[in-house]
Amino acid sequence: MLVVADTIPEILARPGRLVGFYGVPPREALKEAADRHGADLVDLDIDYGAPVSRVVPDAYCHIIRNCVDNAAALAPKLACIVAATGPEKCDGGRYAARLMRDRLEIEVIATVNAGSDATGPTLLSDATGPLKKRVVRIMRAIVEPLTVREEDEARASRVEPTVGFWGTPPHPIGLLDLFPDTTQVLGWTRCVEQGRPADMDLETFVPDGLPVVFFSQGFCQKAALARSLAERHRGMPVDVHDSVSAATRAKVEAFIRLACTGGTP
Repeated sequence: MLVVADTIPEILARPGRLVGFYGVPPREALKEAADRHGADLVDLDIDYGAPVSRVVPDAYCHIIRNCVDNAAALAPKLACIVAATGPEKCDGGRYAARLMRDRLEIEVIATVNAGSDATGPTLLSDATGPLKKRVVRIMRAIVEPLTVREEDEARASRVEPTVGFWGTPPHPIGLLDLFPDTTQVLGWTRCVEQGRPADMDLETFVPDGLPVVFFSQGFCQKAALARSLAERHRGMPVDVHDSVSAATRAKVEAFIRLACTGGTP
């Protein structure tokens, strides 16, 4: 079972121990760890408002900072951490696994998820509906797959997209509130839904003619890929670190407004 919570105190107040994870570990690794400890799973990528642990520098990918800070704050409850450390995550994820093992003295299970044989459909990526809600559900599906009803609803709601969001789930996640319901999910998040988090060809797929915002987290190496794709497809590259500045918000809103009115961004 996946723990759904907003804050560290909420999680600490739950009975029993937990298995933390980040990235997209193989489902069998998550199940083995949860069964072995009789524990629920908690996603360490999410911003629960954990205190800054100073285990990694401030000038570092905020998603990796979330993973480490959450692990430090939840250490008394964590039976172990299942870490994505291969090309499906990043070098930052691999380094974080080592730091957690050494600094927090928690069992860390390093996994690699190539997902080369997965052929899952991209239902939520191509559906219509609030973008943040769809992206959050894609990530929760790592542990809790979509129900038959959710799959049917996603298929039934599919429409022609007006704009695309390319990249990982951002920090802060509120960036996604700027996008219309007719936004197509692309990049690494789309790869996750299809079960192919390390598939570079799928990650770089961009439909012809679709206006796309290419997002990368501040201090993430995917910024090079985002900028290159933006230049090739006449999209807009955006990088965010701790917060969405007023200037960034205005640029994204202007890009989307022009795209949705049939203009050329």
